[in-house]
Amino acid sequence: MERYLLKNIIILILVLVNGFLLGALILRHSASSQAQHQVEDQLVALFAADGMELSPDVISKETPPATLSLARDVERERAAAAFFLGSPVPAGDQSGDTCTYSTPAGVARFRSNGGFDIVGSLASGEEAKDLCRRFCKAFSWAEPQFSLDKNGTGTAVAACFHGKLPVFNCTVTFTFDRGTLLTVSGTLLPESGTTVSESRKPLSAAAALTAFQQARRESYMVVSAVTGMETGYALQGSTASALSLTPMWRIATDTADYYVNCITGTVSAG
Repeated sequence: MERYLLKNIIILILVLVNGFLLGALILRHSASSQAQHQVEDQLVALFAADGMELSPDVISKETPPATLSLARDVERERAAAAFFLGSPVPAGDQSGDTCTYSTPAGVARFRSNGGFDIVGSLASGEEAKDLCRRFCKAFSWAEPQFSLDKNGTGTAVAACFHGKLPVFNCTVTFTFDRGTLLTVSGTLLPESGTTVSESRKPLSAAAALTAFQQARRESYMVVSAVTGMETGYALQGSTASALSLTPMWRIATDTADYYVNCITGTVSAG
């Protein structure tokens, strides 16, 4: 009997402890949500006082990613070359920071800053379009957007992604002439990167909007409404320095897109 009572007392204590913890979590979430709403209301009022429209629904709840350091991936470059020139491709010819692959189908050049160009009669007709789509899917690009005339001359452009996030300043362009794919050029990124420790946290959506509003006042940007925002990356570096993906906020407005560096707070136009 005593053992039965003791067991019930323990169960009751555990239920009370769990209930207390659940209540604490609910209160914490409620306080955090209330603070978020207050920040949103203040931002909406700030923008309205400056003659700009900002809906609370536009203010992103996303958390910016960490900065990533990138190392050149020669095998990925070779795989991209083989995708258009046929497999296997011969060993690349290294000249300075450029690696060149040549086959009877064409020539592919890759540079240490991620830039690349592939030239040749790569494919024709619907096969060419399908090749572009498959390349984008295999190498972390969005669905290509085709702008071709009735003769099949023009371009297709696709945006770059790293993981699930867009890299705002990286694209790939496919050039067609009368249905034949002649060139592919853009920036090819490694599949992975190394997280870089920063001395400050990346700017939140609210902080990015505040930085944008300050820059707008100082540079007299012609903007009357913020229509959207999302987090992503910008590729930074050159052939003379290491490459990195820096977290950025894209702020869409009724006149143009603007980008806020999550580390420095610098605002630039798209």
